[in-house]
Amino acid sequence: MKHLKFVFCVFLAGLINNGASLSMDLTFTTVTGGGGVPLSVGQGGNPDGPDILFIHGFSQSYLSWAEQIDSDLGDDFSITVFDLRGHGASGKPSDPESYRSTQLWGDDIAAIIEQQNLDKPVLVGWSWAGFVIMNYIRHHGVKDISGINLVGANTSLQGAVPPPPPKPGQNLEWFGQMMSPDIAVNLKGVTAFIDLVTVEPLAPDVRETNIMFNMMTPYYVRSAMMGYPSDNSDLADKTTVPVLISHGTEDLIVNYEGATAITAVLSDVSVSTYENIGHAPFMEDPDRFNRELSAFVKRVQ
Repeated sequence: MKHLKFVFCVFLAGLINNGASLSMDLTFTTVTGGGGVPLSVGQGGNPDGPDILFIHGFSQSYLSWAEQIDSDLGDDFSITVFDLRGHGASGKPSDPESYRSTQLWGDDIAAIIEQQNLDKPVLVGWSWAGFVIMNYIRHHGVKDISGINLVGANTSLQGAVPPPPPKPGQNLEWFGQMMSPDIAVNLKGVTAFIDLVTVEPLAPDVRETNIMFNMMTPYYVRSAMMGYPSDNSDLADKTTVPVLISHGTEDLIVNYEGATAITAVLSDVSVSTYENIGHAPFMEDPDRFNRELSAFVKRVQ
């Protein structure tokens, strides 16, 4: 036990020393999510401003949103971030059903909105979080939210979206490696994954921080998350709040054409295309992303 505490302290020190120190004061609390799973939730910014709830992607952390937390968005908006079940500092149950139930994922979002007293927040969902938002709509509707910003996100609103073609020299085994219980193999997959997220390489300290918090997601969580629905087309008519799609043309994780094609089935939707940007517009062009998110929230609120 002493050894584990020492390792954890070294890990936290590594995060702090490698670019994870944030200027916005976040107050953290534990929210009881679906099935009783504890969720680590942080809030900051302007408590009197409109609410924004940021939802990170597969194997990530609330720290993915560092460029939004460390911005002037907090001057105008109340900012809520959290670690998904199985990720970061949130609970990590070992049974696969905890990650395959659409009800539980949807209940997590509903629990945060209710227990943190969020007033019709805008949901900002990156990548896999598109599925989380769809799960929320499936089981809770849209009455308690004002809008949705889908960022490099997959939703299956028109069925499964095929992956983009790999780039030359790409590690084609990274996804399977991320499911390995062998930490050395797992780390190789995570490192390759992080390097696929952006067109331009991340700064060394930011890259290292991203690798570290990705490694906090156990292999069994990632494996179980592969049970998500491949068809959410029945939710298109239920997604009646305004939707902003922010997507990079060079996304190597979620196909740009497939992700933006959902404009054909949504009633109130706009697309912000990021030329020569990869899977994370909010990291790669944060000034533009924050500006457009601010305008969207003000419009829908």
